Amino acid sequence: MRYKYTYAVFPRAYSKSFLAALILILRCILYPGAKLFVTSGGKEQASSILKAKVQELCHLIPALHEEIDWRRGKTMEGKDYVRYVFKSGSVLDNIAARETSRGQRRHGGLMEECVGIDGTILNEVIIPTMNVSRRGAWGDKDDNEVLNKSQIYVTTAGWKNTFAYDKLIQLLVWEIIKPERAMILGGTWRIPVLMGLLDKTFIRDLKMDGTFNESSFDREYESRWSGTIEDAFFNAEQFDHNRILKQPEYEYSGRSTKNAYYVIAVDVGRKGCDSVACIFKVTPQVNGIAFISLVNIDTRSNTHFED
Repeated sequence: MRYKYTYAVFPRAYSKSFLAALILILRCILYPGAKLFVTSGGKEQASSILKAKVQELCHLIPALHEEIDWRRGKTMEGKDYVRYVFKSGSVLDNIAARETSRGQRRHGGLMEECVGIDGTILNEVIIPTMNVSRRGAWGDKDDNEVLNKSQIYVTTAGWKNTFAYDKLIQLLVWEIIKPERAMILGGTWRIPVLMGLLDKTFIRDLKMDGTFNESSFDREYESRWSGTIEDAFFNAEQFDHNRILKQPEYEYSGRSTKNAYYVIAVDVGRKGCDSVACIFKVTPQVNGIAFISLVNIDTRSNTHFED
């Protein structure tokens, strides 16, 4: 609550949405007339998350329930839109991450599961809704007030070279050069297990599963972003880009020279694994070693060893 910009990367069952909703409620109470929002990749997703967390918090802390005006026509809880009006005059609702949200005005908000929010929409539609600051009881605004233009980003880890990852790096830099304004947080599955929010046997079963994907597990439970590491010696994405053959050869072509021949290198997979054959074209040279190029890759699934 003490920072204008916060980015939290936590795994499932870390109570990240619970804590973020609590922060929004407390801000609505402590800053009269505040207009705060929650947005995510889908409008229904944002409304369901906000409604569930507000109801849970009001049940756990009855004092929060007493701060909300529950009269008909004030607070609304619908399928795709929720609106909570506080006795302080503050309003907390959800807005859609779409063009239809242009022109709305808010003072701060929560970007829930920001990996699913379109970066262009966030920059051109959502963030501009916060360009007007809250006015205090004295009728003027305080530009240094932490509530104004406050942004909370909450998500599980995703992929590098995306808007969500770039925003994380930006706030990391701000945390260094503007430590009083920005802060990033992160955690793994170990804290939820320690606090009893996540079953350790569930994590163990995930790792023992035959379909276990280490990269997916790192994103969902270790808060590690997937993708090419900056300044890495090899760029994996560049490798994938160059893996596409523009003119593969499916039979003897004779395009280069009649002396050319082919070598097939086969990696035979065991039961349940793919067998891959790489077809190399060898073109002898008058001087020096032969010119070798990969002209096709053939993959066979569940093929018998003899075949």
